[in-house]
Amino acid sequence: MSVLNQEELDFFAEYGYVVARQVVDRAQAERTAQAVWDFAGKDPDDPETWYDDGGIMVEIYHHQTLWDNRTNPRVHRAFAQVWNDEKLWVSHDRASINPPGRDPDSKEHNLHWDLNIDSGPFSFGTQGVLYLTDTPAAQGAFICVPGFHHKIEDWLESLPADANPREQDLLALGAERIGAEAGDMIIWLNTLPHTASLNRGQRPRVAQYINMSPANEASAEARERHIRFWRDRLSGLGRYAEEGEHLADQPAELTSLGRRLVGVDSWN
Repeated sequence: MSVLNQEELDFFAEYGYVVARQVVDRAQAERTAQAVWDFAGKDPDDPETWYDDGGIMVEIYHHQTLWDNRTNPRVHRAFAQVWNDEKLWVSHDRASINPPGRDPDSKEHNLHWDLNIDSGPFSFGTQGVLYLTDTPAAQGAFICVPGFHHKIEDWLESLPADANPREQDLLALGAERIGAEAGDMIIWLNTLPHTASLNRGQRPRVAQYINMSPANEASAEARERHIRFWRDRLSGLGRYAEEGEHLADQPAELTSLGRRLVGVDSWN
């Protein structure tokens, strides 16, 4: 079962990102979006609830719908095609609600990397975002610099010795907004500068972040840490803290594929 055709895989190789269409169906995307709204204590139909000082990220990790998406066969297959390896572990990522900006004169956010760019060469690595709402390009869509993975090392070397790469005008490198529909997932190389763009639309963008990487089954410590995140319902992003969802309910139910993606069962 292929999710990405050869043309899409060639596009990924050239531009460093690809849109995997309908990796989850619209109804499932909508269920997940509602779970994110409920967790955040906000109302998708009440703009007065959309805004706070905490930014767009929502610290939800363990709702069953999020796990259903992480372990969806089409999500796994898309990452397996990009990595050319089906033996993967799924990441410990959260969700976001990106509401329309209230200041029409606001400038676009600068881009960033989520990896150490102090020195290359850089190894292959991916990131991903699943749109839970229809997201036109102007509605807070993912934004990146296509193809920058081909030139990042030369670009870094071209900067003055005292220049901070993260403080450069990365938008000027050729940034593009990538719109897509609810249930579509964007996978990109982590060497592309990127961000969630300023929402100039009328509705919030709701999204779930999902990534996969080769399973590190040789490390008993890494495997136990991966399992414990799911089993004990810990917060993600490397903190693995007993907070929030740790105090509620039971671990999410996993399919046979999900058990391998979490590390409970071996791929071998």
